[in-house]
Amino acid sequence: MTGPFLSRRRFLIVWLGGLLAFGVAIWLHQPLAVEGVPDGIMAHQRAGSAERVDEIHRAWSAADVYRTAFTAMVSDLAFIAIYTLGSLLGGFYFLTGGAGSLRTLGAVLVFAALVFGATDFTETWLQLDQLMAGAGDDRQAAIAAAMYWPKVGSFLACLLLPIIGLVLERRTA
Repeated sequence: MTGPFLSRRRFLIVWLGGLLAFGVAIWLHQPLAVEGVPDGIMAHQRAGSAERVDEIHRAWSAADVYRTAFTAMVSDLAFIAIYTLGSLLGGFYFLTGGAGSLRTLGAVLVFAALVFGATDFTETWLQLDQLMAGAGDDRQAAIAAAMYWPKVGSFLACLLLPIIGLVLERRTA
């Protein structure tokens, strides 16, 4: 690899940092699984309507975890930024430094990282906006819910493709 910004080491540090941030975010989201909302944050992500968002907010208030929800969602934004950047670095690393299937993998990883960042930022920002407003919004809830599956698919791609790329890179070295 050439250039000080795009290196295997930097990609791995940022990508693994993103996975660590994911672990922290999961830990911060755990208290949100309360009576009436056993799926915790995932219920909020998939709520789809203002009515359901409001039910979730009431349950979180009753369980005294409403402020925790704010902290958890902000931590999610930090995770999204780090993981997206790490995945982009990995994609560009394989795209510019590899050949054949590694280049293809790199291009797909760049695409997956862009989809992940766009969908998860959108979903989380809309959730946070509803949380700060103290009320659900049908349009925001529907858009956030629509982001869920593309986010999950692209997250998994950003998890698996770097591992596959590292294995392929090692085999060709």
